[in-house]
Amino acid sequence: MGLDVCGRLRSFDLNQEPECDRDTFIEKSGGSIGGHEDEEADELVGAIGVDDVMKLTFDTEEEAGEFYNLYAKLSGFGIRKSNAKRDADGISRFRKWVCCCEGYRNEKWFNYEDRKREAKPITRTGCGACFRVKYDIESVKYVVTRFIMEHNHPLASEASVQHIRSYRKVSDAEYAQAKSLKLVGARICQIMKHFVIKAGGYSNVGFCIKDLYNRMDEERRKDIFNGDAEGALGFLAAKKDADDMFFYKYHVDNEGRLARLFWADSKSRADFSVFGDVLVFDTTYKTNKYRKPLVVLAGVNNHLNSTVFGCALLSDERIETYEWVLSTFVEAMKGRKPVAVMTDGDSAMRRAIKNLLPDACHRLCSWHLHRNARSNIRCEEFNNRFYNLMARKCSTLEFEDRWARLVNECGVVENEWVKKLYRRRRLWAEAYLRGHFFAGMRSTQRCEKMNAFLNEYLNEKMRLYEFVRSFDLAIAWLRHTESKAVHTSENTKPVLTTILPELEGSAAEVFTRNVFFMVRKHLNRQGLLISEGWSEDGGSRTYYYSKYGGHERSWRVDYDRSTEKLICTCMKFESKGIPCAHMFRVMVVEGMNRIPEACISKRWTKGVHCTNNGMKAFVADEQLTQMARYGTLKSSCNTMCYYASYMDDAFNDLQQMFDKHSVDLKEKWIDRGYGGDGFAMDSRVRNDRSRRTFGLLDPRVSRSKGDHKHAEAKKKRKCGHCRYYRNCIRSYTVVN
Repeated sequence: MGLDVCGRLRSFDLNQEPECDRDTFIEKSGGSIGGHEDEEADELVGAIGVDDVMKLTFDTEEEAGEFYNLYAKLSGFGIRKSNAKRDADGISRFRKWVCCCEGYRNEKWFNYEDRKREAKPITRTGCGACFRVKYDIESVKYVVTRFIMEHNHPLASEASVQHIRSYRKVSDAEYAQAKSLKLVGARICQIMKHFVIKAGGYSNVGFCIKDLYNRMDEERRKDIFNGDAEGALGFLAAKKDADDMFFYKYHVDNEGRLARLFWADSKSRADFSVFGDVLVFDTTYKTNKYRKPLVVLAGVNNHLNSTVFGCALLSDERIETYEWVLSTFVEAMKGRKPVAVMTDGDSAMRRAIKNLLPDACHRLCSWHLHRNARSNIRCEEFNNRFYNLMARKCSTLEFEDRWARLVNECGVVENEWVKKLYRRRRLWAEAYLRGHFFAGMRSTQRCEKMNAFLNEYLNEKMRLYEFVRSFDLAIAWLRHTESKAVHTSENTKPVLTTILPELEGSAAEVFTRNVFFMVRKHLNRQGLLISEGWSEDGGSRTYYYSKYGGHERSWRVDYDRSTEKLICTCMKFESKGIPCAHMFRVMVVEGMNRIPEACISKRWTKGVHCTNNGMKAFVADEQLTQMARYGTLKSSCNTMCYYASYMDDAFNDLQQMFDKHSVDLKEKWIDRGYGGDGFAMDSRVRNDRSRRTFGLLDPRVSRSKGDHKHAEAKKKRKCGHCRYYRNCIRSYTVVN
């Protein structure tokens, strides 16, 4: 009897030629090894005698081990490898397997004096059962030279055989499925429950949860066999080989450890060439084992979806570190710089932007400012009025007047935090930022939401290699989910609802779907405007409007008839890139049936990626392709397996077909150089990394700002009575 490479039960026909190879395996039962009845197992084991086994020959040492392992499982005992001998060519001259109860425990463990735990149960009984094969040079086969069947201990029952160590194994196919589930965020315990439900019970799985943990950890260690930093850079180098536009750069500290790492793929670089006018700069923590801050450089595309331009792992948050990130980012984007940058207000980040991007308009996140205001000023009236003033679209003179009244009425004129906030008013007040393009963003919430999405894939226990790989898959999944907006915008038409179908239809044809909904709101609001006259100067006209029911504010729209250019004092087009209600009102007065080209921002239009400055199109990840194929084939077999599971003959026929093709495909898989375990992509990357060495050491654990837990020097503890430091007088007072 023996096992094929798929682990299915096979039986040898001992009446025919006593030779063991894959072609002589005949299916005895379609179930797994643990699925046989006791009577059938006893019959199969009882049919084998010592003389029959001594006549067997095997092509390889592995086949001999598979035979004895199956025999031991049906009999009810475990096996382990014993002594062996190999020649200079690595060929095994002989190999011996023994019962797991062979030998005795060392006497020193029985006489251990300082024992703190209960001694482990005795498992060695000196059993003499064994199986030995020898390589025969003439026949080029492994022949059996010794086979002892007798045991000096009770054999395991069918219910307890599943717990014997030598039979618990996670196969390559099971590992591939577990790995695909792990990459999408499933935990090991959840994956184990999936296998149990699929197999119909724990006894039919063939391994326990500890074996699954060990296999996943073993494969992970293979990925970082040269070091965690080496593994991460090897993965990025393999991505660079598959994608010419992939970019990565790293920095090494004085100790030769990886300190900073930046990377951006071809899709990110192509997106920046079109949507790189606004950059959102934010950091997040606790996403990897080394506690390195993750910097996500993001923006917004023409569908109002977040897009990632690049990302970096840093060792600290100093000015020079952020300068390195920005300079590397500009290098990756071929020297192009953003025109506007939005951050959360970090001082080091602000200094770096001022030094590296002096021409970019810098804006602070309104959400962080409002949160800081609530923390520093315990006045609800101030916080509410401050938030409204921060977003109010008014002139600078009106802002100054309202600010003066706000601080005087709330009594915070002398507050130092308020003074500091006022000195930075040009970074957060809409009155000073009006006219600067920020794609309609006022906060870094896009990055915050993206960080929340990434936290589903990333955790603080991840090594660097795991982090880089999981981040790559998370971004690929994010792009896949957002592709629905592209499909909807390009292949469907919105329902026209306004009383101006010509202008609305023109907007629907030009703008993407989400931008069109914003434009339509302003198109509807044009009916609320009241004309306050107009003037004409040569080939241009100037219109004056005010809002119905509110004459305190008015707007002026300049219209150049020769170029069809419209300029409004509200600066909506300059700030968001879409025409405002005042412009639409002028279009209605002038009798236009379409939106002028001068009032259309190219970044919000459909098909904007046609002008990507020569950037290469996105190349699908080969590993994602392999995983998708694996899932497709697995799903395709579900229907066939479902019907076959009801019929014994169909089940056995289908099982034989699977076993045969599994053997053939694995041989072809190995012959083509994919390796012997794991995914094909993994084997290629591992082989590629084995040829590359970067000479780096793993990074040290970084300390983020405000991290008091990992401080080098602990603070002295204070007395609970007098609130002074310990060793005070009261600390020694004895209460009678």
